[in-house]
Amino acid sequence: MGKVANRTLQILSRFSVDKPCLTADELAKSSKMPLSTIYRFLNSLIKTGYLIKDPRAQTYSVGPEILRLTRVADAGLGFRTFAIPWIEKLFAETGKTIYLTTRVGTSWICLESRIRPGMGSRFVVRAGETAPIYAGCPGRVLLAGLSDTEVNNLLDEIGVVKLTPYTVTDRQEIMKQLADIRKRGYHLTQHQYQLGVWGLGAPIVDSLGKTQAALIIAGVVGEEKPQVSVLKKHLLEATKSISKSLGISHSPG
Repeated sequence: MGKVANRTLQILSRFSVDKPCLTADELAKSSKMPLSTIYRFLNSLIKTGYLIKDPRAQTYSVGPEILRLTRVADAGLGFRTFAIPWIEKLFAETGKTIYLTTRVGTSWICLESRIRPGMGSRFVVRAGETAPIYAGCPGRVLLAGLSDTEVNNLLDEIGVVKLTPYTVTDRQEIMKQLADIRKRGYHLTQHQYQLGVWGLGAPIVDSLGKTQAALIIAGVVGEEKPQVSVLKKHLLEATKSISKSLGISHSPG
């Protein structure tokens, strides 16, 4: 990816549901770019409709072009349409936090979520939020859908750092986990992405057997013990049904 495109995406990725409006100073600090560079990119993004500026507050927010691309992306993510009813069903059946993720480059992004009341600030993942591709249960499930060569290339590109004291960063151990996910069709983690949180995830695959997304059930460690066998049954029922809707006759697990 070119330097200009990379910086453009870096700026756009600073915006989130929690921070929909940002100043140039905030963007410069979070993007680690000089303020002069930030202003040059902001002016270009405003002209092309990707950002809009509030002259009174001197803040920037996403523009109509982003909303158009969001609709285009949503139309192309057929699995999301099939997944939403199952997300609602899992949320009702389990009472746990449920979220859907997919891979975008070297990150995973949340496409849809239902948050269990009482999770607090420890773990609230909303649509649009991103994390490194290796992070937590979603990352492992999505990486397991790639070949070992693709995984190694990705990890070489971004590096793997500890997000918590328990994050597995050893390459050999990561590859072992991925092989296990491919065999079992699901993955259970705790404390890997956020301290105090466990996650149970499984892949959604298309008609070619390619992993398109990861569906995750999450809860709080200590306050509740995950009933893996029960939750796994519900989760795999959902992922297999969504995968079948995409044209596959069977899915892992």
